[in-house]
Amino acid sequence: MTQARSQQEYYDIGKNQIQVTVPELTDFNDGSINDIILGTVATLTQEVTRLLLDRFKKTYFNSAEGTDLEYLATDHFGDGFARPDAQKAVGIVTFSRPNDLAGDCTILEGTIVKTTADANGESQRFETLSEVTMTGTEISASVRAITAGVAGNVSATTINVIETALTDATITVSNTGAMSGGAAEEDDAEYRETIKTLITSVRGSTKSAIEAAAKSVSGIEKATAHEFQVTVKEWDAGAGATVGESFEIANVKLYVADVNGVASDALIDLVDDAVDEVRAVGVRIETISAVASTINWTASITLNPAGPNYATLQSDTTLIVNSMIDYIEDFPIGQDFVRADAEAAILATWGPAGTNDLTDFSTTIPSGDISHASNEKAITGTIATG
Repeated sequence: MTQARSQQEYYDIGKNQIQVTVPELTDFNDGSINDIILGTVATLTQEVTRLLLDRFKKTYFNSAEGTDLEYLATDHFGDGFARPDAQKAVGIVTFSRPNDLAGDCTILEGTIVKTTADANGESQRFETLSEVTMTGTEISASVRAITAGVAGNVSATTINVIETALTDATITVSNTGAMSGGAAEEDDAEYRETIKTLITSVRGSTKSAIEAAAKSVSGIEKATAHEFQVTVKEWDAGAGATVGESFEIANVKLYVADVNGVASDALIDLVDDAVDEVRAVGVRIETISAVASTINWTASITLNPAGPNYATLQSDTTLIVNSMIDYIEDFPIGQDFVRADAEAAILATWGPAGTNDLTDFSTTIPSGDISHASNEKAITGTIATG
């Protein structure tokens, strides 16, 4: 039982028990002594049950909420399992100038760049994370949003103002890629997923732990690790010769992607830091951005007139299109798009075995299966029914 019975249910249980044990007590009319006693007992029993259930729910991750959920996580696993704060977006900007006549220009750590102010006079501000020196006409730098939250996930080419004065006034700034990783403080549902990911990551240097550590970085949606055995030989630099017999070491390529199917160098740096906490001694892990592979998917559908959503789907198939989008977005890095599997997945939700709203679902675009390399992440392009 996960919720308290109603007061009336407890009243009826008590009444039945009295009638079985003392059949001569028949007056349960409103205001009778039996009615008053049963009503009082039922109310008290309901309140006690609610209190016990409330305390019981707080002992399980799936039912605890708010500060109780955070206390449960930190009490079991330590402070590292506290609810993550709002996260700041990160990314790469490029500083450029028409020529290098002004000489070398040092761009200090903490240099502020920002987007053009909007109609309300507000802009998103970012700071450089390390000092870089421009010796030519172009140099890139990692930046982080000043303020945490999703507002920092600005689009490509929107950062174009240098707030901090530089020694060369001809320098301009821009971001070729979008900023990512900015997030609000996690709600309970998101926090539960974070707890599960952290639990997986503490297993040590297993494939699942490495991937979980990568996904613990705000902004990383998918992570897939591939292990290779590399044959090496020790090299004596002083003697300029190899030493001993060849041997094998583990080499891991970790492909990561944000919601756009790629990852910036700034995100990759954060993943490297997270993965280093679970990496085994002697294991080299190379973090690499996935390559986005856009899939355009159009399907021909046949609605079931007897289906529960027929009236809605007859004029608007957004619900089915959203299922198609979710199917592709859930792909791990490297997974192929197989038409038969995709059709079966949609029919499992909307076909006879699901809601029974569809009698047929057939892919028209693409015309065949789409294969992906181990570093490619499928993302949605044009998704439609027709």
